Order: sequence, then C-alpha cells, then structure tokens
Amino acid sequence: MIKCLYCGYECPDTANICPNCGKPIIKTTSGNQPTFNDIKEAHLREKTGIKQEETNSKKQVIIAACVLLISALLIYKFM
Repeated sequence: MIKCLYCGYECPDTANICPNCGKPIIKTTSGNQPTFNDIKEAHLREKTGIKQEETNSKKQVIIAACVLLISALLIYKFM
C-alpha cells in the first residue's frame, strides 16, 4: 500500500491517482519515502496538466466568440 502525500489515504500499489482526493500518487524509485525531487516532479506534472486544460478551454471560448461574431455580422449584412 502507498500512502497519499496529500490526504494520507492508503492507496493500492497499482494506483496512479488517489481514489480519495484525486491527486497523483508519488511513486519512488527506491521504494522508501519519497524524496524532495519525487514530490517536486509530481507537483510539476499536476500543475502543467491543469494549465494545459485552462489554455485549451480559453482557446475554445475565443474561437466560439469569433465564429458567433462573424456569423452575426454576415446575417446583419445580408438582411
């Protein structure tokens, strides 16, 4: 069993994400306590994943707004 560093939940060894809090499980190479670098790498992976989702959703909103604006202008022009 692996202990989640975020919530303390005992997770199965095969888990990649804590079933209790949803944070990534930090697996060490030595099998002992995670090192500072292990924690830092897991945090960076989690942080970049969130940033990627935010930028994708922002792009979608901007594209949708542009399409609506162009559609409205075309409809107004031909009426």
